[in-house]
Amino acid sequence: MFSGETKITGLFGDPVYHSLSPQIQNAAFQAKDLDFMYIPFGVPSEDLASAVRAILPLGMAGVNITAPHKEAVLVHLDELSPEGEILKAVNTVICKDGKLKGYNTDVDGFLYLLRNIAPFSVKGKKVCLLGAGGAARAVSLALAKAGASELVIVNRTINRGKALLEMLCERWFYKEEAVSLAPLKPEVFPQIISDCDLIINSLSIDPQELGFINNCKKTESLKAAIDLRYSPAEPSFLRWASQNGCRVANGLDMLLGQGAKAFELFTGQEAPLSAMEKSLAVELARV
Repeated sequence: MFSGETKITGLFGDPVYHSLSPQIQNAAFQAKDLDFMYIPFGVPSEDLASAVRAILPLGMAGVNITAPHKEAVLVHLDELSPEGEILKAVNTVICKDGKLKGYNTDVDGFLYLLRNIAPFSVKGKKVCLLGAGGAARAVSLALAKAGASELVIVNRTINRGKALLEMLCERWFYKEEAVSLAPLKPEVFPQIISDCDLIINSLSIDPQELGFINNCKKTESLKAAIDLRYSPAEPSFLRWASQNGCRVANGLDMLLGQGAKAFELFTGQEAPLSAMEKSLAVELARV
C-alpha cells in the first residue's frame, strides 16, 4: 500500500521494461517495513533534463539512472560522489538538503561480487579486462580498490582503451608499468591470458562469438572468470572457464550489490540482502 507520505524512488532510462530493479527494491522496502515505493520511468534522452528537474519538487527520495543517461545526467546534478567524479558517470541520484547528488554504485556492486567468489582474491593478482566502456571503468576502479596489482585492458577501440588506461594512471590507481593495453583480436588472446589470474568480460557479447575461446587452452595461472552479463546464466565463456577448473561468476552479484548500495543511499538503512536476493531469484525464475 502507499499513501501521501510514501517516499517515491525509481529508475530513469530508455528502455526500462527489462529492469529487475523494481522487484529488488520494492522487496527490500517491504522487508524493512518502509513506506517507500520504486517505479520505473521510461525517460527518452530529450526529456532527461525535465525529468531530473522534477525530482525535487515531486519530493522523490532519489532515482537510479540507467542507459543511455549515466553520463548525460551529470550536467543536471549539484554534486558528485568521488566515484561519480572519477568515472564521469552515475547510476544513482539522491535528494539531500535541496540538492541532487550523483553516485556510482557499480563500484560497490563489483566489490560485492568479488567478496562472493572467495576464497579467490584479486589482491596482488594480474587481471585481464575485456572491454573499456562504462561498466569496465567501474570494474577497473573496484579492482584497484581491491588491491589488484596489474591490469590488461583488451578493447576493440584502442583510443577508448587508452582513455581508460590514462584515467587509471593519472589518478594513481595503478603505476604506469602495471597497466597495459591490447587489441581485441582472437589471435592474441592466448598470449594475453598466459599469466593472468582473473579474466573479466564486460563486453555485451560472449567472447566465444568473437572466436576468443576456440582452440584456447586454460593456463596454470588462470584461477577465476567473471562475465558481467547475467543472461544467460552460464554463457559459453563461463562454461569454458569452469571446465578448466576456474571459479566463475556472472553479473547477478554485481546487480545485487549495486542495488543494495542504492537502497542504503535511498533510505539510510542497511539493505536486507537476503530479501533482495530471494526476490531476484523469483523474478529470474519467471524469465
